[in-house]
Amino acid sequence: MASLFAKRGEIWNAVLQSGQLWNESSMKFIKEESAKAMTHHVTRFDQHNHNFIVKETINHNEGLPRQEYRVMLPSRWCDCGKFQALRMPCSHVIAACTYAHQDALRLLSLIYKAETLLNVYNNGFPMVAKPDYWPAYEGEIIWHNDQMRRNKKGRPRSKRITTEIDSVDKLERECGLCRQVGHNRKNCHTRATSSTT
Repeated sequence: MASLFAKRGEIWNAVLQSGQLWNESSMKFIKEESAKAMTHHVTRFDQHNHNFIVKETINHNEGLPRQEYRVMLPSRWCDCGKFQALRMPCSHVIAACTYAHQDALRLLSLIYKAETLLNVYNNGFPMVAKPDYWPAYEGEIIWHNDQMRRNKKGRPRSKRITTEIDSVDKLERECGLCRQVGHNRKNCHTRATSSTT
């Protein structure tokens, strides 16, 4: 994990030094959604360019029929839900921004910035010293409880806490033939007498 963070940190440092502001996956998503946005029809609902209705004119094979979506730019809301879930402007938001002559990239979340990703991998992991250099432990010493150990062989014992109900005397089994206590059907004396007669 430590070497992975060091490697990724170098990669994102190089990306940031090259002048790239956003990561490639977000730019690819914006490019695909911008192509879809060209086919949408936008209706403005206020003079401040805040609220819009965006109607899809072409089916983009996303499993949904063509619909109308509300887009509210100040509250970062689109009825399709992509904008809120991914924190990247969907095609409807991009269409509304284009209609209002606004930059859709300003609505892209800061988590997709190359600088943010570099800060993630900028943290290093401390190296673990040899046990010889560890400070002496002066806290409580805890021993394991042998009774909580699971039995490896045999039938598992019940760990249920017993109550008054469990203290009822066990019923003695009766013989299936003579209904007397102390033996069973196999060694019943009535069976022996009935078989000899």
